[in-house]
Amino acid sequence: MTGLVREIVVHDVCLDDAVVLGGTGCAAEVDVACTRDGVAVVLPCAAHLAKETALRTVADTPAKALDPAVFPPVEAALAAFGALGLPVVLDLKAGPGEEARAATAVLAQVPRPGNTRVIGFNHRVVRLVSAQWGMAACGVLFAGLPMDVAAMATEAGSGWVVMQSRFLEPGLCAELRSRGIRTMTFSASTQKRWEEALASGADSVMAEPDIAIAAAGGTSTTGGRVEPGSPAEPSAERADASGCHRPQWR
Repeated sequence: MTGLVREIVVHDVCLDDAVVLGGTGCAAEVDVACTRDGVAVVLPCAAHLAKETALRTVADTPAKALDPAVFPPVEAALAAFGALGLPVVLDLKAGPGEEARAATAVLAQVPRPGNTRVIGFNHRVVRLVSAQWGMAACGVLFAGLPMDVAAMATEAGSGWVVMQSRFLEPGLCAELRSRGIRTMTFSASTQKRWEEALASGADSVMAEPDIAIAAAGGTSTTGGRVEPGSPAEPSAERADASGCHRPQWR
């Protein structure tokens, strides 16, 4: 394994397995959706329930009818991650016309971001969350490479651009960083994709649990504490025993 990365994000974390991430310096990524009656809940990881099934279940069901052990309210899940010292990335799922309901639910249950970020393919919902949380805690997902990444991220009120690693390269990452926009790749599922992600120059690399956890225990990764609006270089004194830094997102 070669290259340096400021932060490792573990993709689609199973809540009951999250304890293995304690002390690694990694962040945890989970999917969030809104129930029929407007409560934001964390979806079970794909290893426990297919995402399409989980999304349909949440969309069609009021919160009180869901098993909170399977679909915990977002604030309960964040408390559990917080007890483990884990930063969290919430991938907020919202279809067309659902933006206001989804954003309202998240903001009502989590008024301040703390050590949490929201990302999403629906740039409208990201913009609504960003209006309260600020750009540094919000990221927009891109399926491909648009004409002007920075302009689209700024329009969405986003301080993060999240893309597959094959669409990112060091020049683009450096350009975005110079504009106060940080980058995250998604989601390395093989060693080859992991190496590609490292070579991209992104601030954060998202990977499947087995790859991410193995990498966090290695010596060729490093994390970085980056203050909102200032994509600074990592500070060695923030590193923990894993070699990763614990970023603080406020």
